[in-house]
Amino acid sequence: MIPFNPESSLDILLHHLFDYAGMFPPAQRSFPDALSESASLANSLERPWLVGADLVLDTNHLCKLTPEALSTAGFTRPVSVCLLAAGNVDDTTATLQETPHIRIASIEVKVTTDSLPQLLTHYAPLATRLGALLAVEPDLSTAVWRDSLKAVVEIVRGHGTTVALKCRCTGPTGIGPDRLAAAIAAAADARLPYKVTGGLHYPLVEPQRHPFPMGFLNVAAAVCARRARGESASENLLSQLLRNDSMRPFLSSEELSFEGLSLSSKEVREARAVAHISIGSCSVHEPDQDLIRLLP
Repeated sequence: MIPFNPESSLDILLHHLFDYAGMFPPAQRSFPDALSESASLANSLERPWLVGADLVLDTNHLCKLTPEALSTAGFTRPVSVCLLAAGNVDDTTATLQETPHIRIASIEVKVTTDSLPQLLTHYAPLATRLGALLAVEPDLSTAVWRDSLKAVVEIVRGHGTTVALKCRCTGPTGIGPDRLAAAIAAAADARLPYKVTGGLHYPLVEPQRHPFPMGFLNVAAAVCARRARGESASENLLSQLLRNDSMRPFLSSEELSFEGLSLSSKEVREARAVAHISIGSCSVHEPDQDLIRLLP
């Protein structure tokens, strides 16, 4: 296994970057299979420290996380869960009973500008009580996406509670590099944590291997660049970085460098410390193996 290097800009970018979502497309594993695979990641990955949260689950499956199920799957410690909240708020709240074998890492909910104030009122105190991150996901695939993004960020900032912005890169509401760059900039400028999901199994853009227009290394680097450099890391530059198809920016252990923008490993560490970034992925083995393939 490859040890985590706290002085390496690449390792800092990758540390606890992935929330394992094996039950969701395209993997779509059964609950027992996803649970067992999650438990095995500590021993089956070359870089086990890639993993942030153990599982991404909906409320229907959270109740199945019994001590017996965890033990059978191979867990010997409490499991960390990103909870996809849907439906009735009261039902979700009732599901979230504090138990010693489950730690709620995040509560994630789809929002509109109309629904967001009420959802914040209900979910923000719950997230605070549980020590969890609350992540809100607006639909940025519409024609008025920039207005929606601005409104959601303003509402969240005015609420006075730390809330993450979440974006989706595949499916009917998936967005591409330009809109993702705008969302990254908006979240960074508002000092919001950031989460993204969908189509980010791969480090870089590699058309010969996969159809996705962004890579997970590119996303993590873009978030850190905007937090560290502000508007000097413009939306246009972030969009170019998201489309990056080369490992060159990441090969130096001492810095991250792209198109004239350079961050020392110290700056990357400081940016990640204040700019929470996580990626929901149905696979962590694919990112792990691709890093082995691409790194010298």
